[in-house]
Amino acid sequence: MNTSSASTTSAETKEPTTGARKAESVVRAPAGVLDVLAGVVLLGVFGLYGWHAMQLPGPMNPNGIGVGEFPVIIAAVSLVAVALMLVVGVIKCVRRSAHPVVTTCRPLSVVLAVLVLLGIGAYLDRLGPLVGVALLAALTMLAAGERRSMQIIAVSLGLSLGLYAVFVLALGVSFS
Repeated sequence: MNTSSASTTSAETKEPTTGARKAESVVRAPAGVLDVLAGVVLLGVFGLYGWHAMQLPGPMNPNGIGVGEFPVIIAAVSLVAVALMLVVGVIKCVRRSAHPVVTTCRPLSVVLAVLVLLGIGAYLDRLGPLVGVALLAALTMLAAGERRSMQIIAVSLGLSLGLYAVFVLALGVSFS
């Protein structure tokens, strides 16, 4: 059973299979255009993230990595990756060959999953990391279309317990 929500096809339309999938809302767009649009948005997001990361305090130990260096490294690497994605997207848009088309079969599910991520991120302080990760996993799986309750429970609890084992038991990090 294929549960992916996005696929890339050639510009030619495929023959529909009868009864294979219910009528769903479908969004189709050229891959290069989506790369450029997503790249511009991500450039702004990671630029803002990098700016905020630069505002964090430096390390107490001049030879160590402080609280501010790791987010700056993430921002720099992400900005380089987004810049490369933008270059590839522009190249795809400039070429006059057959453009692959990206088809998203469940745009509402994608939007719901993004809203779940934003909501859990906003309330993670109040929920705590263990409950927050369990809720994040369960709600993201539900938004993506997973309906097997045992799968949702097992993955949610497994991620929370794994997080607890790694950070609290192995590394000695306190979540309180």
